[in-house]
Amino acid sequence: MVSVVILCVEILLDVIGLCTGIIVLIRAIDNRIQQAWGLLAVTLSLLLLCDNIEWIWIFSQQPHGVPLFIEVPMDHLSMWHMVRTVVFFQFFSLFPIASLRPGWMTTTRIINHCIPVLIIFCIACCYQLFNGQYTVLKSYSAIGANLGYQDVQLRLILFIITVIAPSMNFLFPYMKQWVPIRRKQSSVMAIYMICFGMIMSGYIWLMLGTSGVSFNLFGCIVILPTIYISILYICDGNPLSLPPLPVEDLKSEEIEAIREIEVSQVVLELCKSLDNLMKTEKPFIKPQYSLQELLKELDTNEHRINKAFHYDGFSGFRDCINFHRLQYFKEQAVLDTNLTVKELMFKSGFTSRSSFYRYFANVEKMSPSEYMEILQKKQG
Repeated sequence: MVSVVILCVEILLDVIGLCTGIIVLIRAIDNRIQQAWGLLAVTLSLLLLCDNIEWIWIFSQQPHGVPLFIEVPMDHLSMWHMVRTVVFFQFFSLFPIASLRPGWMTTTRIINHCIPVLIIFCIACCYQLFNGQYTVLKSYSAIGANLGYQDVQLRLILFIITVIAPSMNFLFPYMKQWVPIRRKQSSVMAIYMICFGMIMSGYIWLMLGTSGVSFNLFGCIVILPTIYISILYICDGNPLSLPPLPVEDLKSEEIEAIREIEVSQVVLELCKSLDNLMKTEKPFIKPQYSLQELLKELDTNEHRINKAFHYDGFSGFRDCINFHRLQYFKEQAVLDTNLTVKELMFKSGFTSRSSFYRYFANVEKMSPSEYMEILQKKQG
């Protein structure tokens, strides 16, 4: 039995997911990873919202109005549900790679990672269009009872692929010989993995579940982690990883791994110019310093500067600026111990106290006040 009340709650959550996704998109500016997440969150929220509204409309056609509970014809291993769900899973699983190596996920690599999805989609469409046989599976036991049918065997194989393919993407960032990692995982990455596990478990439960409870809860299991991660992206442009270490702090093998990334000579020169500008002119200390000002000073375009940001390990302009502001904050804290955290914060170009404290704690694993106390003890 499916609860109409829970469906209404899901609709409310879908609207919240849609709104947070739109906010992520609006605030993304030059951050392609953040833009991609916003687009994914908006698309998923719209899909779930339309799906739930359709169910409410179907229930409203009952002769006695909308009941609190209603029997829904469950169809396990639904081909259509597998196709639309695995698309979300596949893109969801690519964000750890994109976060740890900004710029590495080119269009070609995204397509390569989505080949399993494309295969599933093609097989599903061809089977539906040209075969015609479709065995309705109303329970878990019905899967085993009808395993002799070709369509059930095919759907079971596709289901296994939809679980394995996205899960494998999570192991990909650890294969450093294929993906040169410049950034370190943040604590949020573990939460992200847990969210993926929750959503995947809900999907498996829905596909193989034996009651309407799985149908009732799957929408919540999917949308709640999506809303949470959208909030993280609103608070931080790249919440899954820490900013890259300064080049001088990198190990020799890490530097070699970065050099292996293919990049044009023009972008390499631009990286040097960018680094020189940040070290000598320190334009980032201006609170309202913008991307357009940087482009003008370096006499380049947005496409090339983004390539330079990615090569240096940054997800975008804001990520780069905040990194240099933090380094400057620590430098000034050593040079002038009489300045307060607030004075140093404004001197470094930060404007929002809450954003600064959150960013500082995420990178340094302590508050700015604790950092200053430790620094004073060392100097005292």
